[in-house]
Amino acid sequence: MSSLRLARLAVDKVVNAPNDTSVLYPKSGGNLHCFTAVTPCAVLDILAPPYLEAAGRRCTYYHDYPYSSFAHGDEIVDNGKEQEYAWLAVVDTPEDLYMRPGRYIGPDIQR
Repeated sequence: MSSLRLARLAVDKVVNAPNDTSVLYPKSGGNLHCFTAVTPCAVLDILAPPYLEAAGRRCTYYHDYPYSSFAHGDEIVDNGKEQEYAWLAVVDTPEDLYMRPGRYIGPDIQR
């Protein structure tokens, strides 16, 4: 798979209410995240500015594979922390995904 990219886990935690807001910055640490519900819950994921393909703000989806799935003789990770790494492959947008589009109010748009 030539489209695989190596990723390193930054945070893996269970979040309970009430909880402080989490902020992700694409140019300093990335904005790659995954939510897994341990109990019934709701997640409010606000993107500002919103996704806009024409402006280069794409929403990309990935399938993750354990690091060991594609590791070979010239392994990148050899420090005993392989569980912190995964291979990511781009996949199509999930069919059951619902995202409510927002409205960007920029300097050229009247409120």
